Amino acid sequence: MDREFTDRDRLTDMLLLTKAVAGSYHSAALEAATPKIRTSMTGLHRDELEHAELLFSAMEERGWYRPEPAGPPR
Repeated sequence: MDREFTDRDRLTDMLLLTKAVAGSYHSAALEAATPKIRTSMTGLHRDELEHAELLFSAMEERGWYRPEPAGPPR
């Protein structure tokens, strides 16, 4: 079956990849051997968080991403 990717598929893929990359930068920052490396990793992590926010917003505006509301604290 030959299936074309939709805009929703593309945005979903990009958001999932951005989340994975952000997680990797987060781990790298925690494991950094020097302050210079840690600063670089936290900057890259922050960039990925901003990318994720843009992708999330684009998906939410289109009704393609509807997170469940948080419940009351336990």
